[in-house]
Amino acid sequence: MLEEKILIVDDSAETLQQMQELLTQVGYNVATCNSGEEALDYLDKERVDLVLLDINMPSLNGYEVCLRIRQRYALDDLPIIFLTSREDSDSITKGFHAGASDFVSKTSITDILLARVNVHIRLSRSLRYLRDISLTDDLTGAYNRRHGMYSLREWFARSKRYGTHFSLIYFDLNGLKQINDDYGHQAGDLLLRAVVSACKKLLRESDMLFRMGGDEFMVLCPDTDKRGAFICAERMQEAVKAVTIVDKSASFAYGVAHSSDDYREMDEMLHSADFAMYECKKKMRK
Repeated sequence: MLEEKILIVDDSAETLQQMQELLTQVGYNVATCNSGEEALDYLDKERVDLVLLDINMPSLNGYEVCLRIRQRYALDDLPIIFLTSREDSDSITKGFHAGASDFVSKTSITDILLARVNVHIRLSRSLRYLRDISLTDDLTGAYNRRHGMYSLREWFARSKRYGTHFSLIYFDLNGLKQINDDYGHQAGDLLLRAVVSACKKLLRESDMLFRMGGDEFMVLCPDTDKRGAFICAERMQEAVKAVTIVDKSASFAYGVAHSSDDYREMDEMLHSADFAMYECKKKMRK
């Protein structure tokens, strides 16, 4: 069975069965929905790699469903192929404007459908890979600083516009320079990777961990109040204590900022967390 999962959306039970059998036979993981509403609910809970979408459906037609999916997923994130009997230029143009990736006629031979599906699956996989390596820190596997600043800017703007809240945790490892000096940079690299691994195990799927440079890290926690952020930071501290390099246990100082504190600009929020982290570091040295 291939890793890729395909969602087929059609109000015809016969079409669903035919498409499911065809795609399952060649190794795809297939799910089916018989309405646009059911498909949108499914995509709220499950991740898929491609959608085969009928145009003519009661209540929500394919164009409306495609538009709603595009509000959640960019064109690069989730390809949508209209599986339809409509082949006139107006229908095709309307479909592409709604966010479709491609069209396949229901009367097409199976080889054409499978070829189109395969092309879009492979393209989507390649684009995800390129995006991942451009957003990820090579050493630790955490997201990189560029993606961190972009994500913070996005969450800050969303908070100002819609009133959604999030927390920011900024932390700095203690003693990395000393470990590099005493045992070499390989030991320091091992420490960084181990700390990131320990923290990731505690974070929710929605939380995002970024390496901001050197020994500094940031965690963005959506829908988390300040108390929840402190609990998260303290749990990460406990987990990190189990990381040892030679005879030294890892530790970090941290600071927390929350969007409800009404910062005027994103940089002010980041500076607040950074300042709190340095105050924490001073206390740890006493």
